Amino acid sequence: MCGFYVSNIESPIDSLSNILDRHLAFRGPDYQSEIIFINGWQIYHSRLAIIDLDSSAQQPIINKDGSFLIFNGEILNFHKLGKKYFNRNYSSDTWLLNDLIVNDALILEELDGFFSFVFVDSNGKLKYAARDSFGVKPLFSYSSGDVIAFCSEPYVLAKNFKCEVSKKSLKEYRLFRYPIISGSYFTEVEQVQPGTCYVSGEYFNAASYFREQEGEFSYDEFKDGIVSGIESRLVSDARIGLLLSKGVDSNLIQNISKIDTLYSAGFPGDDDFEFLKSKDITGLRLCEITPEQFIESFEYLVKIRGEPLSVPNEVLLYILAKKAKDDGVRVLLSGEGADEFFAGYDKIFTWSLGLDEFNIEQFVNLYAYDDLTYESSIYTDLLNIFHNVKDLSAFDQVRWFFIRYHMPVLFRRLDFSLMAAGVEGREPLANMHVFSAAVKARPEQLMYESLGKLPMRKFLSEFMGKEFAFEEKIGFPVDLTKIFKEKELGNYDIWFSKNLELLQWS
Repeated sequence: MCGFYVSNIESPIDSLSNILDRHLAFRGPDYQSEIIFINGWQIYHSRLAIIDLDSSAQQPIINKDGSFLIFNGEILNFHKLGKKYFNRNYSSDTWLLNDLIVNDALILEELDGFFSFVFVDSNGKLKYAARDSFGVKPLFSYSSGDVIAFCSEPYVLAKNFKCEVSKKSLKEYRLFRYPIISGSYFTEVEQVQPGTCYVSGEYFNAASYFREQEGEFSYDEFKDGIVSGIESRLVSDARIGLLLSKGVDSNLIQNISKIDTLYSAGFPGDDDFEFLKSKDITGLRLCEITPEQFIESFEYLVKIRGEPLSVPNEVLLYILAKKAKDDGVRVLLSGEGADEFFAGYDKIFTWSLGLDEFNIEQFVNLYAYDDLTYESSIYTDLLNIFHNVKDLSAFDQVRWFFIRYHMPVLFRRLDFSLMAAGVEGREPLANMHVFSAAVKARPEQLMYESLGKLPMRKFLSEFMGKEFAFEEKIGFPVDLTKIFKEKELGNYDIWFSKNLELLQWS
């Protein structure tokens, strides 16, 4: 788990070192390389050591022929792939990935993990700039003329290449809390899309799984997928903990994984926080947040990120991750992905159940946080997005949208908030182990009356009983009116204005 910057500019940029120190080095507290010039490229890497803690796994990896790899993430089945292709026992997933590429043996679909990486060959030609299937790890690009650059943090590219804030992205922020369509807040800075290699194009398409699914949904296959997904995310040479709430997802992870180092945060009176406080849960560390602590952490996060935070809970995640790091925990598991895979957004999925045909206007009214005029370019973009999956049922169109566009935003929140504290976030419920089973489920196998995630609830009830598993969850509201002492504005308007005020964005 790391951060990196790669560009084909051979000459030094005076301000780059300071930009990297302020806005990228935080992603790798264990080691920061210098800016290295090689084969027509300049590269930088900051490392958080999780797999193979030895210094021999530090990056970039530069091969004898001048080719190099720079990598962020984890390839969790690296032992298996090392045996399959080289009959070797690898201790480093980074070296395994490098050897697969060098030997032309890499098949991106075989990688079980979460990653973004760039590989440049011995001739200085970009061979790979790839991102994992569901967009767990970030990868942003800048391109202008012959210049190309990649980075784990978009603000580094924006500041280095003097990109302006996109007005359209601010409209998306107001609507969706993140520029889900534009991909970044800055002109000329884009996301490498999930399941895509910048050089060779898309290698994973979630919609095709909805179209081409084979066989019926199997509850036993689903359970096996959940267990395999969780077990795969326990591969680590560093200590692992779990973010626990009152919800289905984290409690199912805890009961299967048996992780006994647990974390939760909240304000006095919060439903989840008070519930967990009232229980005698072994290994649970509770972090009660004060308004002063929230504001201090919020301002720090916006400063190093250089763009708005999506939701107030990012601040709570950061505070929790700092506590975990102080305890020696370097990896935290979280339940992202279950709502998207298993129809967990009850209001929207219940609406979509009754439709013979998908209705974009009704969807926008349910999904967006602000009014969207039908004449806007954002509305046109959404029309085009859903047009690509018009052959799917309304229910599956919504599932696909949440997986393809909404879920990566959740990963961005988790990744940044935890990495800012020097901790890796992992998603044991959002991977191919789980997705390949979930995609086969029909609406009646996912919804129970107006509640989604029926298979998840059924599985959890085996551990904690039906009453707990089928309780409707409130969520994680943060009352910003009390934190910022604002009474004239509502929660969302306070959040929107405070972020832009800190950034001095109009």
